[in-house]
Amino acid sequence: MDDIEAVRAFVKRALSAGEFLTAYDAARAAVENHPDDDWLHQRIALALAQMGSSRRAQDILNALVAKDPTNRETLSILGRTCKDRWCANPDNEHYLRQAFDYYNRAFELPPPDSYPGINAATIAFLLKETDKASRIAKTVLEICQTQPDDYWKHATVAEALVVLGDAEGAKRAYRAAVAAESDNLRAFSSTRKQARALSRQLYGNADRFDDCFPIPKLVVFSGHMIDAPDRRNPRFPMAKESEVKELLEKQLAAMNAGIGFASAASGSDILFLEAMLARGGTIHLVLPWPAEEFEKTSVAIAPEGAWVERFHKVLAQAASIRVLGELYMPGSATGFEYCNLAMNGLARLFARSLDLEITPLAVWDGFAGAPGGTGSFVRYWRKHRVPVKVVPIATKPPSMLTGSETFEIDADDSDDEFEAWVRASGRQEIKAIMFADVVGYSKLPETVIPKYVAQFNQRVSRLMADSSAAPINVNTWGDGLFFVFNGVEDAGRFALDLRDLVINTDWMDLGLPRQLSIRIGVHAGPVYVNFDPVVREISFTGAHVSRAARIEPITHEGEVFASEEFAALAAADQSKGFSCDLVGTTALAKSYGLFRVYSLERSSA
Repeated sequence: MDDIEAVRAFVKRALSAGEFLTAYDAARAAVENHPDDDWLHQRIALALAQMGSSRRAQDILNALVAKDPTNRETLSILGRTCKDRWCANPDNEHYLRQAFDYYNRAFELPPPDSYPGINAATIAFLLKETDKASRIAKTVLEICQTQPDDYWKHATVAEALVVLGDAEGAKRAYRAAVAAESDNLRAFSSTRKQARALSRQLYGNADRFDDCFPIPKLVVFSGHMIDAPDRRNPRFPMAKESEVKELLEKQLAAMNAGIGFASAASGSDILFLEAMLARGGTIHLVLPWPAEEFEKTSVAIAPEGAWVERFHKVLAQAASIRVLGELYMPGSATGFEYCNLAMNGLARLFARSLDLEITPLAVWDGFAGAPGGTGSFVRYWRKHRVPVKVVPIATKPPSMLTGSETFEIDADDSDDEFEAWVRASGRQEIKAIMFADVVGYSKLPETVIPKYVAQFNQRVSRLMADSSAAPINVNTWGDGLFFVFNGVEDAGRFALDLRDLVINTDWMDLGLPRQLSIRIGVHAGPVYVNFDPVVREISFTGAHVSRAARIEPITHEGEVFASEEFAALAAADQSKGFSCDLVGTTALAKSYGLFRVYSLERSSA
């Protein structure tokens, strides 16, 4: 097998397993050496579509159609992206009709193929064009008679039977499909999603065929660490490890857990991860800071239990590991709270890509606890009206809840009263950060800078004054702008408003000698809020500010790029007004490293 065939095989496996980010990154890397490989471009588009980035997928596919307008697979994937856009906005029938046109064009290409055919039939059915839907469905059934008995044949027969009104026959065919291929999460998810749309149209509810698909649950987890030897009030002593392990195993079996998102601290986290692996599940880890430091703060706290060795074993078997704070040491519970939110958001993004339900699970003593702890995790999901499964653990009396077990930095003993006051004013908070660069500013003659300030800065100032998503902190320097926001929704909405202001204004008509554009980068993370004695005002600083600054230089002109953490927090907050579409794994400016980057686009939600 040559290199490109090995890459293709890897990409196919990743897509089948539902690892769309992995498939996307592998195909995108390979296409740099094989730019004319249409199959790779199609898989990049398919992975993007699967993750909800329909617009970016369509950009790739439209270029392929322009090159080869009779490529059945390209037309079929284009049909799928149009259908996805209709699913996101069901009131816009235009997308559904576009989807039918693409699928029908692919179906009419010789020789006839059942895949675009059944999709054309089901979409005609959703458009209430039942005669057309029935005619195509009957033709598809005839094609299927000559095909081998594999998953896609049975799934196609099932959908045709739904269109033709034979619900019981459809159930038998769906079950035959599952029996033919027992381990293809993407296929099961895609087929169930289609079955739900048809069920909703026929029966008024979406779950008529759900029991035909053994799709595993996605579990997002948090739990208490094992007690350190010097813990004053026992909560999770080593003696309870076996009991908690057994309860976790029973819960995971009862919910058919197959995908897990968690951190990897000693105690509950590692017990959960080990139980997931033991039942053949897939695990995704989210760490608040690098593994070496996390091992010190959250794993190697108890001499018993071989937690460090077990920590490295689960890391080695994880499908993915996200490290949220590459360059900073843990300073407060804010880092743990950030990890909780990012993990919840990443789980939501993954679930959305496969149309999965999320089940939050916690090993919890029932107390609220500090920010970033298990109680905080439970509060988040209950706030969003998602029931949390709880493995109870022995609690201590409320009257004994004294002291804070967070990682606070002690202020130095200093004789300098001003220094002590500045230190005391510093605290960490999770903020959204934006850097923007005005493209074209550096080529403006010196004589027009006053006009630029009067025209450009004045309009940005007016935008801030009129915006309900205005920043809480602002700085500018020539062509650079820096903004801090309380939340990611405000940052995302304001970034798009600023982008539109710049690219939609005729700057030459306002007296500037050239048109201007803008690049905008956004990120979110814990930052220090300090009184800066130099400028004598509150400032926001820290490693995550530096991270945000490295995104803007690699942003495409006229676009807004965001970090994966920003996208995760937007998903966690269920932010409205924009979507985050994957761009890919990209090297940030100034050798900052490789990170996944998203593009912000407006949405109707």
